[in-house]
Amino acid sequence: MLKLLAKMIVTFGLCYLGWNFFERMRVGYGPIGLLIPCMFLVHLYPRDLMNIVSWIKRRAYHSAVFQWHGKYYSFDGHQIRFYLIEQVVWMPLVDVERILEPKLQAHEISMLGNACQSIPEHSMRGLTEEALMRLLVTRTEGGHTNYKMIRFKRWLLTSALDNVKRLPKSAIKNLR
Repeated sequence: MLKLLAKMIVTFGLCYLGWNFFERMRVGYGPIGLLIPCMFLVHLYPRDLMNIVSWIKRRAYHSAVFQWHGKYYSFDGHQIRFYLIEQVVWMPLVDVERILEPKLQAHEISMLGNACQSIPEHSMRGLTEEALMRLLVTRTEGGHTNYKMIRFKRWLLTSALDNVKRLPKSAIKNLR
């Protein structure tokens, strides 16, 4: 980045000198003094321009994806975080336990197996989207359904999970 800054300063200086030189030769010829040095100095910039394009793409990816990564979504005043890691949505177990009714039991966690483990790249235990849906089946279907859990499942399927999955796909699709 310092090389680019130095090139820009040198280019500006040479263009300024060219402007003054041609302006002194004849009034109104200053723009020619800009064009002549620019024709020769443009060969200094192709690599820097490619780096700037790559930098813009990385910043666009970062601003689209990581701004929402691990942010809280709110359901009935309870906040829940979502992490999208390798196209798998993870939710911290402590956030899910605050919402689930009836409370999560130890045998349910053991039934989930690998779908309930430490979240990759983070130091907390979490559930995958698939595991949470399996837990919600017992809470939303059958004789003892809970209306709050039905609303929670509907909220997950229509709002939260769609938003979490949509941002990275649109940001990553053209990035290579």
